[in-house]
Amino acid sequence: MASLAEATTRSEAAERPRVRPLIATLPAVAWLLAFFATPLVIFAVYSLLTNQLYAVGTPFTLDAYRDALTSTLNRTLARNSLEVGLSTAAVTVIVGLPIAYWLRFVAQRSRIAVLFLIAASMFASYLVRIYAWRTVLGSRGLINSALDRAGLIDQPLGFLLYSRFAVVVALVHIFLPYVVLVLYAGMGPLGDGLLEAAQDLGAKSSLLWRRVIVPIMAAPAFSAFVFVFILSAADYVTPQFLGGRDGVTLGVQIQQNFIGVGNWPLAAATSFLMLLAFVAVFAVGSFILRRLKLSDIRLSS
Repeated sequence: MASLAEATTRSEAAERPRVRPLIATLPAVAWLLAFFATPLVIFAVYSLLTNQLYAVGTPFTLDAYRDALTSTLNRTLARNSLEVGLSTAAVTVIVGLPIAYWLRFVAQRSRIAVLFLIAASMFASYLVRIYAWRTVLGSRGLINSALDRAGLIDQPLGFLLYSRFAVVVALVHIFLPYVVLVLYAGMGPLGDGLLEAAQDLGAKSSLLWRRVIVPIMAAPAFSAFVFVFILSAADYVTPQFLGGRDGVTLGVQIQQNFIGVGNWPLAAATSFLMLLAFVAVFAVGSFILRRLKLSDIRLSS
């Protein structure tokens, strides 16, 4: 009997550490279910219903998905969203990588101050930054005024504002601080000794970046790329203020279907198709990283 009681006590003691982590995760699980899973379920139900004026009706149908996939306008806007997302993500990562490298290896006393300024810029109002770019890129903005005073142009450059170029520029400005911080954190495994060893072995700047820095930074750079791509391709605020006819994205159409037209099933179906496209982009990128054996590189300082 004593041995049985001891065995029962040991079994309960062994199970107790397993139960505690599960209990600790319950608030996070409840939060995700309430604010992530529940809206997805509601959108899924909306996407299967029929359309009425600012309402939905039964029965369940796939007509909304068929309309979203066969719409010529949706295909055009999806291509615009893809181009805006890829351009913004690529430019942001390319610009952010040297800045993060400078912060990690070059900046010394100024590093804390620069990081503080980068973090502080993230608290600036989204709309304020968009309106600031309208002031800079407008026909009477800073760029056109400066070029006109210099005698380089006879009339304002029309492509600067209300174009895909303006949308990409504004989105790069908005997401660059986040990317710099992600890449800076990802450079933690890059120790000074590693770079010095590579330079002692004859690696010049270009070779150092190609053979040492880029492989180690591939996974963080991919994470930053996907983060910017998803948010910029799905954005609908910046294209409305800066996009014009060429810079309209699919997010604008989804917003119009929800609010302007009241076609909730079509808007929900289009949203789910965009979500599937984003998942596909992430899956393809992760597969490429694994094939190139760049997803699990870890080095210590």
